[in-house]
Amino acid sequence: MESKAKCEPCDKFITYWLRVIYRNMTNLHNSKLAKYGLTTSQVGVLVHLWIEDGLTQKEIAEELQLRPASITGLVNTLVSKGWIDRREDTKDARINRIYLTEEGKNIRLKCMSANDEIEATLSSGFSKEEKQLMLCWLKKLNKNLL
Repeated sequence: MESKAKCEPCDKFITYWLRVIYRNMTNLHNSKLAKYGLTTSQVGVLVHLWIEDGLTQKEIAEELQLRPASITGLVNTLVSKGWIDRREDTKDARINRIYLTEEGKNIRLKCMSANDEIEATLSSGFSKEEKQLMLCWLKKLNKNLL
């Protein structure tokens, strides 16, 4: 006789809900950013340059935990759209540093506004205390993975 393992419904797993929430949040973020001609992945690059302009592609890849090839595509797109520039490192000609253009600096407030709207949507219906508790839980989940 064949043994049939009972399959649990997916919605009982934390991983399922994190995946669904991530997908929905990314879709919402992309729809808000589309009016500026940006995606969440591209904004990820910009965010790190807003924090520290002049990073190398390798540094950006490490910060975003992406492969260098993925960063190359994102950087090429952002350069073609006029948000960033590549410049040769003054000390090592083999290294290119990535700098924000004026347009790249100026889009920051619009991107932050889109993020604020998403934060408001995500936390709608939660009290301040519930939101703080959720942040604690999310940080614990992340710590468990490290």
